[in-house]
Amino acid sequence: MMSFAQSLSDAHSSMRRGDMAAALTAAGAATRANPHSAEAWWVLGSAASNLDDMTTAQNAFGKAAKWAPEGSKLRGQMLALRCKPLMSEGRMADAVQCARDAMAARIDDVPSLVRVGYTLTHAGLTQEALAPAQEATRLDPNHAEAWYTLGGVQRSLGDVPGAEASFNNAIRLSPTPPVAAYFNLAYLRRWKAEDNHIPLLEALTCRTSLEACRVAYTLFKEHDDIGETAQAWDCLQVGAELGRKIEPWTSVEEAESIAAWKQYFPAERFGASDKRRRSGPKRIFIIGLPRSGTTLIERVLAAHSQVQAIGELKSFGIAVHKLAGIDNVRRLAPEVIAAAAKLDPLDIAEFYTRESAFLNDGSAYVIDKLPSNHEYAGLIKLAFPDAIVVALDRNPMDALFGCYKVLFTGAYGWSYGQDDLADHYHHFRDLMGYWKSVLGEQLIEVSLEAVIADPEAQIRRLIAACGLDFEEACLKPHEASGAVSTASAVQVRSPINSQGVNAWKRYEAPLAPLQARLRQMGYVE
Repeated sequence: MMSFAQSLSDAHSSMRRGDMAAALTAAGAATRANPHSAEAWWVLGSAASNLDDMTTAQNAFGKAAKWAPEGSKLRGQMLALRCKPLMSEGRMADAVQCARDAMAARIDDVPSLVRVGYTLTHAGLTQEALAPAQEATRLDPNHAEAWYTLGGVQRSLGDVPGAEASFNNAIRLSPTPPVAAYFNLAYLRRWKAEDNHIPLLEALTCRTSLEACRVAYTLFKEHDDIGETAQAWDCLQVGAELGRKIEPWTSVEEAESIAAWKQYFPAERFGASDKRRRSGPKRIFIIGLPRSGTTLIERVLAAHSQVQAIGELKSFGIAVHKLAGIDNVRRLAPEVIAAAAKLDPLDIAEFYTRESAFLNDGSAYVIDKLPSNHEYAGLIKLAFPDAIVVALDRNPMDALFGCYKVLFTGAYGWSYGQDDLADHYHHFRDLMGYWKSVLGEQLIEVSLEAVIADPEAQIRRLIAACGLDFEEACLKPHEASGAVSTASAVQVRSPINSQGVNAWKRYEAPLAPLQARLRQMGYVE
């Protein structure tokens, strides 16, 4: 039997030569030989993380933290490492606790501070993420990833000049093609013919399809800003084709999911009233297509003194999938929906509440603004009978073009082709029509165009429908405090305006296939 020292040495050697499978095996042997070795658990976690085995990784980093000396910086480093695999598993509350415990251990190395900043930002705790992100750049002003992390925090907080400076620092210092920094920089403001990054972007050498995809979308944005629509469209086609290969999507699978919702959640499920008490604040769910005004309405409501926005949470879907207990299938496969129908909705509510409690600041109402929660609208009302569900509607050409021109990495596989956009819109309308038929007036419908045309009347109607007293601040959502991490982060800090209405018409000719499909389906005149 190999000794602990030899197993650990083999694990390190395998890591150095990039053989992660061998490193995992050797590190596993080392932890069995000495279960109290923080170093062995660290190597095991690192190998597992590289192999995308996040369950093993988070467990190993947790053990490494446990056996590191109490209060040591090593313990803090292991906790910081555990954050990412916990997030990958959907355990955001645990990831945040690890990040906070790492800070309590007084970590002072840049990689750990960057990991903590990244975790808190993605958890929606952007203000809390600012300190570790700033400290990382102070400790090492030449660390590109530290500047990139700080730029993301500043962007979410509305500090556009700060974010621009940070992303430029990340670009200047990056040892690899700074694709992500250029991508984020592009969306901070409108660029000009004499002030843009097009030549620099065109000169980049991409290492992966995802990098090439990001560069293409970034080029679209900057060409579009300076009015070069033909070049912009060509870049968008390159990016969309790459995105389609990276994130496959099929209309058939979505149709199967919708049929399952209708089958397993028939109208009679929504007749009886569930009087059991739900813990936590009153819930507001804002749903709809991405780019349909969901962030604007979130800001309108969050401007109210009793309402807190807690971001775009995946917690409800995670609760359903975890409690359904079906692994190795796509997120809303029919068998998952069938299993969800057998769950006690109260269990879903309590799971969701536990996972999101760390975000609540004590406000009476909290907003979850994940657009794709439209899939769960009926189940949300079963889980939270008193929940307020606000459904956004927007001219489909504007909404769908808005989705088409923005890269939503890992989120919306239907957004890369005009036929897919049309098919998804049909499925979206089909499912929303069904939820409306079973929920009736419990579904509060809001038209973005109506809000833009008559903000005060529509906002007053919305506030009243939510059971809240009107407050003047709701008419000035651009002045609302709080971070915004969506693609609208910069846009929603301007007063309500009509700049985005009919924006698709700048590309009317190349968008003719999408318009024709929607007209054929009866969705546009």
